[in-house]
Amino acid sequence: YKNRRTGLFKVQNLALMAAEFSTKNNSRLERIHQKFKNSVENGKFYEASQMTKTLYFRYKSQKKYEDAEYILYDSVIILLEHNQHESAFDLGRLLVKLYTETKKNISDESLEKICKILSLSSKSSESRNDYISEALSWSSQEGYKYGHPQLHSVIANKYWQEKDYHSARKHFSYTNDGCQCAMFLIEYHILSGFPGEIDLFVTQAVLQFLCLRNQPTANTTFINYTSNHPGIHRTNYPYKQPLLNFIAFLLLIIEKGNVEQYAILCEHYQPSIHKDPTYSQYLDKIGQIFFGIPPPKKEKSGIFGLLDNLMESMFSTESSEETEKMAVVAEEVD
Repeated sequence: YKNRRTGLFKVQNLALMAAEFSTKNNSRLERIHQKFKNSVENGKFYEASQMTKTLYFRYKSQKKYEDAEYILYDSVIILLEHNQHESAFDLGRLLVKLYTETKKNISDESLEKICKILSLSSKSSESRNDYISEALSWSSQEGYKYGHPQLHSVIANKYWQEKDYHSARKHFSYTNDGCQCAMFLIEYHILSGFPGEIDLFVTQAVLQFLCLRNQPTANTTFINYTSNHPGIHRTNYPYKQPLLNFIAFLLLIIEKGNVEQYAILCEHYQPSIHKDPTYSQYLDKIGQIFFGIPPPKKEKSGIFGLLDNLMESMFSTESSEETEKMAVVAEEVD
């Protein structure tokens, strides 16, 4: 009984010591944080930034990664709120580097911090592109080869807000938000495209999503684009534009069809597919992913290579079936 009581007393003491240490640690961080804020308020931005860097490297060397993260993130946000974007992204890149070097897993909290920094940014910052690139590289884990879709979504929406449609479009391709992507494409076409290109904007997006094996977002983007675009306003085929009919049937065949139907579809819509030379390349990839079609031969790339491979795939299947039949007949004769 006495031993148990002594053990319990030790545990309680350890808990009190831990709580006291945590309180002291938090108080120390708060004092440092206040000193940083005072420097910022007095316009001493360089001094504030250097103070944060010094503390960051000290905490990092002591493996106090949570303290290092805390001091970096808070400093970045305060600097951004005072329009000190270059200094902020200088520290922001250190935060991403900390996540990378400590192999910090993607969590809602860490992703939210990375996205929050980006949402407060300005396009005038020269370091923002480096920050974006490094953040995407860090988030390229857990199956996200090209970076986390949520991060791409924040980046895309930021560029959209700044009317940088080209950059926004690139990042929307890696998101899972088909509704937002469709609304973006509608605005992009209305403000930057010609009336005759109404089908081109969504076609490229859908084909890119399919090449990235993102069939759900491809479907959502197409449905929302065609039903909400003032020049289309249809929830189902047939559409006035043959290319839109092609995409509608393509999505349907990928979901419920087979390689023969895919071959017929591509052959029937060749004139529409030729509107953009990249479509054939996308369709080569889509055929490989969803229908097991072999890659096109080097001397015949594009739609003709695709059709040749489709026919070859179909005939090889028929040939295989014929061989099996012959084998059965041979066995019966024996």
